[in-house]
Amino acid sequence: MAGAGSVQHLSHLLDMFREERWLVTVEDVMQELGMPRATAYRTVRSLVEAGFLDRISDEGYALGPRVFELYRQLQLGDPLLRVARPSCLILAGLAPPRSVALLSRYYRNGVICVHQEVSQGPQQAVSYEVGRPMPLYRGSASKAVLAALDRADQIKLYQKDSDIIRSAGLGESREAFLASLKEIRKAGYCVARGEVDQGRIGVSAPLLVSRFGLRGAITIVLSQETANETDITRATVQVSTAAHDITRKLESLYAIDIASAS
Repeated sequence: MAGAGSVQHLSHLLDMFREERWLVTVEDVMQELGMPRATAYRTVRSLVEAGFLDRISDEGYALGPRVFELYRQLQLGDPLLRVARPSCLILAGLAPPRSVALLSRYYRNGVICVHQEVSQGPQQAVSYEVGRPMPLYRGSASKAVLAALDRADQIKLYQKDSDIIRSAGLGESREAFLASLKEIRKAGYCVARGEVDQGRIGVSAPLLVSRFGLRGAITIVLSQETANETDITRATVQVSTAAHDITRKLESLYAIDIASAS
């Protein structure tokens, strides 16, 4: 496989794998990617040879071991993970029982969680699982990511999703939508109660590092059973401080890289 078309084929084929679909067949590839049978076979064979796919007898193909290799490289080399993982661990340690610290970033007009740390106590599952794309307009993490976007991108989103934005309570007009995001950015945090998971309170701070093209959020998810208003107020300070610290460290990494290259 080579060229832009091959990259698109790889992307589209990998997108076929979902939570409820872990196997695909050559016939699936032909149908969903609009390929002739010979091209579909060549594409699948190339991905098997590269390790992106693994043949499971005659049933079809699953994601291959190369994906695990890339995941490990991402964990080791991604600047955001290197800098922010310790902050997530600290937040989880300071939070009340049954809390979760999350690191999220902007992804395909949505939000994806890239790291998670849990506090002590039995845990109620959170929808923001690592690697799971989430909608952009509900929950504190999504709203914090929205607030970190450039104004031009916010306007484009409103033009595309105005009905969804209004139903999510983010503003009845473009001006109201922009004002609500500006308020989050100015405050340095966002609080949402039960918008994604019932019984959960999300407290998030925007992450904005223009030099890395980073738009994200750091979050503490509290349990309504164990957290009180004092805990929520404390969490707003903690996530805001963590976001500032992560941003400062990423900016320092950028400066070091520039100095090393010159």
